[in-house]
Amino acid sequence: MKKIYKLAANFSHILRLCTIGALAILGILLTIILFTETFSLIPLMQDGNTDHVIFKILDRVIVFFSFMTIIIAALKHHGRIAIDFLSSLGIMALIRGLIAAHGQPYEILTNSIAILLLIIGMVILKHFMK
Repeated sequence: MKKIYKLAANFSHILRLCTIGALAILGILLTIILFTETFSLIPLMQDGNTDHVIFKILDRVIVFFSFMTIIIAALKHHGRIAIDFLSSLGIMALIRGLIAAHGQPYEILTNSIAILLLIIGMVILKHFMK
């Protein structure tokens, strides 16, 4: 029976190392893509017609940094991410979407309801986790 527990512990350790390695590779790839995206934005900025493009640029950069935040948090905590951290990132992403939704009532309503549901979920989680 001890051999089975030892084998399970070793297998768990190997899987944890694989997860951390995969997150590190994903972080490196995201960083490379971030720099390529940044360099591809330079010609758009020099074009002069940035009135309509600037919102797309900012949207892509913010989404990318939120992914980087998730990867960094996962690496700091050895592959574990807290549910309240993910919920707060979701709320921030929905607020960003709410700001970006210019005059589309259905999208504004659904984003607002989703933000409200996430906040209620976080309050319930904090209440029962004590």
